[in-house]
Amino acid sequence: MRLSILSPCAVFCLLASTQAFALDYIYSPIAEPGELAVEYSGSRTFDGSSAKNGAQEHELKMEYGFDRLTLEGSAGFSKEPQGNLHFSDYELESRLQLFQQGRYWLDAGLLAAFQKSVHSTDPNSLEIKLLLQKDVGRFTNIANIGFTQDVGHNAAGGPDYVFLWNTRYRYNEEFQPGIEIQSALGQDAALRRFNAQQHYIGPAVYGRLFGHVQYQAAWLAGVSDSASTSAARLLLEYEMHI
Repeated sequence: MRLSILSPCAVFCLLASTQAFALDYIYSPIAEPGELAVEYSGSRTFDGSSAKNGAQEHELKMEYGFDRLTLEGSAGFSKEPQGNLHFSDYELESRLQLFQQGRYWLDAGLLAAFQKSVHSTDPNSLEIKLLLQKDVGRFTNIANIGFTQDVGHNAAGGPDYVFLWNTRYRYNEEFQPGIEIQSALGQDAALRRFNAQQHYIGPAVYGRLFGHVQYQAAWLAGVSDSASTSAARLLLEYEMHI
């Protein structure tokens, strides 16, 4: 079992998300049986416009892996551009590995999550994603494809579709350089207009230090009009098998 933890205070102001879309962790479909993890992840936007600059998302998580199933609970904190950081939600998530790793040409899994807002004026949300992974030599390719739908009181519109991708080169356990694509495709008319969507692409690095600490960092450039100029994300996780 793995434990994952990150130092939120040290990176609190470095990470973020946009008003409508936060850079997200890109999940592998592979479960880690017997692993306990405590994790911090965060993201931040950077832009010359005050309407897009400084949006943040931070999340503290704990998860445990069973045979082909991972369960996770988390608390979220957010900040809109020109706003203040505040406790925004808590979430329950499950990820199911659909079959034994390597059995088929492509490894696959499903993610389902329910997010409960702490503010009565904000809707809750349901998230569903298909998780895909393909290893080719020393390269690992992971894609997450899905949507988020507002539910409950004050729910409106949706679903909001997303596409996330990373490719990494497994140089060694400590250092794995790669590239990420993160796209919020939106809903309704936005699905037909590239510049109405939020698209980011850029370099990323992944690895594990001291055998127990997993890290991920990415700096992505916005390549559509609705995206901020750039955005960064960071993840630190302490893992322990029990």
